Amino acid sequence: MPPILTDLLLAVTLALSLRRFILPYVVEDDVLRASAPVTMVASAVFLAALALTCSDKTFWSATITLSGGALMAFFFDDRWPKLAITAAAACLLAYLGMR
Repeated sequence: MPPILTDLLLAVTLALSLRRFILPYVVEDDVLRASAPVTMVASAVFLAALALTCSDKTFWSATITLSGGALMAFFFDDRWPKLAITAAAACLLAYLGMR
């Protein structure tokens, strides 16, 4: 498969799950308790995508993927967290299927 497509899939996975991954570090406990299951899944998806980015890619490809994922996280809205995490997991599974 083309490396551009796999880089894009990992970048989208990182972007969609980044906001929920950092939630326990920046938000009060009441909000965190209400969204704990979604946050757990987002953390697992984010860490898996981060590990695959660092292990499967070359230095420049991993740098572009991580930077692109962080930049895209600013553009994605966290209005529907379950949908965002489902899409992130689907992108991660698509990447694994292409790998």
